[in-house]
Amino acid sequence: MEYLPFEHLIYKTNLSEQEVLTRLSDFIDKKKIRIFRNNITKEYEGTIDGNSFEISRIIKGRNSFQPQISGEIRQNNYETQIEIKMRLHWSVFIFLLFWCVFVCCALIMIFTNGEKISAVSFMPLLMLLVAYLFTMFGFKIESKRSKKDLEKMLDAKIIKK
Repeated sequence: MEYLPFEHLIYKTNLSEQEVLTRLSDFIDKKKIRIFRNNITKEYEGTIDGNSFEISRIIKGRNSFQPQISGEIRQNNYETQIEIKMRLHWSVFIFLLFWCVFVCCALIMIFTNGEKISAVSFMPLLMLLVAYLFTMFGFKIESKRSKKDLEKMLDAKIIKK
């Protein structure tokens, strides 16, 4: 999944389940509609429900490709495991899916048209490549930051990628 905008991680920490939930709540603000991001007090926004949570990092600019993070906390014998899934927001995923299907249809029409193939014929391929690079760059930059933040706030180590 290294080349897709999805990540599945498992963190391990010596903190108890309750300590993990307390630390998370210290870093998470309730989800709000923010027009101006001047009075931000916490780094993440989202919800905690029982032993699961859904969060996203609060950023000053705009990045449609930032990961939406969902997690589940499980207590084992002497440690706590936090299973994290990072993925694109569902609306961004649906938009990209439709956009890529549309571009692929254009590509198929160009190559099955029977006309002479020129450099312009490869424009849809370039459009797909640019969409992929923007998506991956925007997602991976933010996921890398979120992984470090989660590691620090939960005093945890990644045991499975």
